[in-house]
Amino acid sequence: MVETKKPKKRYSYIQSAKYPDQTCIGINEGQYAGVIYKYGKVTPIEKDGGLTMQFEFDIIENNGLPRDVFDNDFFNYIGDILVEVIDEQNNREDNSLASNLERGLL
Repeated sequence: MVETKKPKKRYSYIQSAKYPDQTCIGINEGQYAGVIYKYGKVTPIEKDGGLTMQFEFDIIENNGLPRDVFDNDFFNYIGDILVEVIDEQNNREDNSLASNLERGLL
């Protein structure tokens, strides 16, 4: 019998005492490993026939990384994670994504 391991997600959901009503995201791998952040307002925007996400974020824990590391590449990286989170939430039966986005709890 062959066991297959579930691939490790590049992020985890983190609960913070400082933000008890909001789920934070912890990055598990790569150059941003150990960074914890939270999304603020997320707004879907139609652009050139496609849909993009405009979002705000706050870094909760920078894991000792210098400020200049959090550049456009970081913004794109957490944007990709946001898309994964939205896809994951859309596949859930309770459909809590819309209410979480509206309340800024994502």
